[in-house]
Amino acid sequence: MIVNLPSRFTWTETCLRDVSSFPRETLDEFELLINRYLSGERLSSKDFKTFKIDGKNKILEFKVKDRSGNWRAIAVYLRTRLVLIYAFHKKTQQLSEHDKNSIRRRIRRLE
Repeated sequence: MIVNLPSRFTWTETCLRDVSSFPRETLDEFELLINRYLSGERLSSKDFKTFKIDGKNKILEFKVKDRSGNWRAIAVYLRTRLVLIYAFHKKTQQLSEHDKNSIRRRIRRLE
């Protein structure tokens, strides 16, 4: 299920559960970063990355680094709306298979 909040993007319920344990400052940083992206600003590779998972679904990865580590929020476009589907505290350099599988499952639920 998608939760519509008064903003320019949407968080899924499962993604909201993911971020419930994130530090408040980290969530604020994600919101600022996503709004900058949606306003048309070109973000640096330090803050943002796009890639395809399974060669077909374009994924947008928003990155926040703070004193407690690296945080990620994964989004996709559903029609014309940016939908955040997955968020996590990144502990390895590459995206783990567990994270990839979670992203795949959540994309399938949106379709």
